[in-house]
Amino acid sequence: MAERRARRAVAASLAGALVVGVALVLVGAPVAWPFDVVANLAPAPHWPELRAPAAAAPHVVVLQHGLFRTDASLGRLARALRAHGYEVLNPGYTSTRGSVAMHAAALASAVSARTQRGQVASWSFVGHSLGGLVVTSYLRRPDAVRPRAIVTLGSPHAGAALADLRKHWFVFRLAMGSEAAFELSPADPLHQLPLPCPEAFGAVAGHIAGDGHPDIPGPDDGTVAVAEALPGAAKARLVLPVGHTWLPSSTAAIAAVLQFVGGGNFPPEPTGR
Repeated sequence: MAERRARRAVAASLAGALVVGVALVLVGAPVAWPFDVVANLAPAPHWPELRAPAAAAPHVVVLQHGLFRTDASLGRLARALRAHGYEVLNPGYTSTRGSVAMHAAALASAVSARTQRGQVASWSFVGHSLGGLVVTSYLRRPDAVRPRAIVTLGSPHAGAALADLRKHWFVFRLAMGSEAAFELSPADPLHQLPLPCPEAFGAVAGHIAGDGHPDIPGPDDGTVAVAEALPGAAKARLVLPVGHTWLPSSTAAIAAVLQFVGGGNFPPEPTGR
């Protein structure tokens, strides 16, 4: 009898968690936040040679997270940038509600608000996955600031074949929405637009060992193909042995961001810790 009650309690708890999870998804709540926090608990790496040079006004690095993720998914990267002397602007957005253009407009408001608060010596932008497309969409706007550096991490600049295959699934539409997520289709006009500021652009792709995802042609990070994430017009391109979900919190990607933001390229891995 006691064992039966225990099983019923577990089943009720799981059912309750499922109901709450679905309800949070339906209202666009940040379901991924707990995972994003835990995934970014590791201490921020530090390389003395990658510190930002002293300046009267700050170099602001603007971050944008990916689809279904939260600003917490960039927590370790944000801490590393601050530890190296950069100011960080990491505005979250409800990625599953609204188009890429709408998210770019929200980013424009966040950048404008920071501009009004005080002087900025230079701007850089870092976007993970969909966040990279939000950044590029913002930089095409006439009111965009001029960036010193742009780094995208696993962003599908040519569209994402996997998202295109999954977009008709009920669970995909429920979790990811039907606006920005649908714009990930390679056929969407968004991916035909020229890359903004290619002379300041660094693109990073992930590549997992083995055959990768069976539904993605060529090497991939489990979600986005290497070819989709590395636009030919970018100044610099880099492939790291990291899966899509872990790119923004990986030590290798953080090093690459610091190298590109500070020096405009992806040199060999820095020394230090």
